[in-house]
Amino acid sequence: MRPELSAIVESPLVQIATAAEAMPGSIKLCYGESDMPTAGFICRAADAAARAGHTFYTHTAGAPELRETIADKIRELQGVSYHPSEVMATVGGTMAIHVALRALVGRGDSAVIVSPAYAIYVNSVAMSGGEPRQVPLSANGARFSLDLDRVERAIDANTRVIVVNSPSNPTGWMMTDDEQRALAGIAARHGVVVLSDEVYERLTFDAAIAPSMARWIDDKDRLIVVNSFSKTYNMTGWRLGWAQASESIIRTLYKAAEFITSNPASIVQHAGIVALRDGEAYVRDLRAHYAARRAQVTAALRVVPGVTLPEPLGAFYAFPHLAGVTNSTMVAADLLRATGVAIAPGTAFGPSGEGSIRLCFAASEATITEALQRLVGYLEDAL
Repeated sequence: MRPELSAIVESPLVQIATAAEAMPGSIKLCYGESDMPTAGFICRAADAAARAGHTFYTHTAGAPELRETIADKIRELQGVSYHPSEVMATVGGTMAIHVALRALVGRGDSAVIVSPAYAIYVNSVAMSGGEPRQVPLSANGARFSLDLDRVERAIDANTRVIVVNSPSNPTGWMMTDDEQRALAGIAARHGVVVLSDEVYERLTFDAAIAPSMARWIDDKDRLIVVNSFSKTYNMTGWRLGWAQASESIIRTLYKAAEFITSNPASIVQHAGIVALRDGEAYVRDLRAHYAARRAQVTAALRVVPGVTLPEPLGAFYAFPHLAGVTNSTMVAADLLRATGVAIAPGTAFGPSGEGSIRLCFAASEATITEALQRLVGYLEDAL
């Protein structure tokens, strides 16, 4: 077995989730998805696509109609222009991230990763033979901020890419215009590519949308943006995402994807077209629901002694820091045994996540109410 793969360990998040699945009546707030099903209009579009005969292979980069519709939506939402040939449909945002990092990083290379972050970035770099260099966000009371000096100090001659996820899983941090502008400047000075994971761009609370790094980096050879249908349209199980970059980069990515996943399912691609074209009212309602759940969670957790909760500006996670906790995996396991509530330990998102836990609030009001009653009681006794 190659050492790049044998060194990959099972995430403590998966361990907690597996234990929760075996526990009747558990409340699973450990996953990064809503407990609501995909909207009916999207499901009906998939059924119609199947009945219309869209059951064959498409181009590896996706059906032309989908790539064009994605390009139109990027222009509508972010005010930046991409040709359909600069867009590639992928089997979820996960596939886009993995292929991009395989294309950018090899043995002896390094990648700077803004953290805490979902483990896919570190593990994809490691599986490529590269060195992941995690640069923690700075915690400033109720807000996180990007430590630009630490980002720049982590770059050397072997660095090929800076990876950033905004809005962030797990913290809910969202980059400011000043941070984006400065990060673009750092990347330009050092000649590195920025991989910007923007899958939560529509799930914001104090802004209409999270601004894309594409607003600040004009050179599409120096920027790969990843996005997804999973979070915005409650389509996690459908496995549909995309990458946007220069035409030459996209061509490289889909040549590699041909031998890993080939194209996303044709039926799903056609449902994605309908989601993009007809889904704005649905997205507005979903954001309002998540905003109410955010308010519910923050109100409950901020009054618990020993809990510090940075304000989630986007995505659908709370990432409270627990005073005195040095083993968040143990806390998550004990919490599950004692209360039946499953949350993700902060260490699943890198060393800078230790001492925190991640709670996904993309659930019904009743589910969040019950989970908070159990969780708050546990924390008041434990801290």
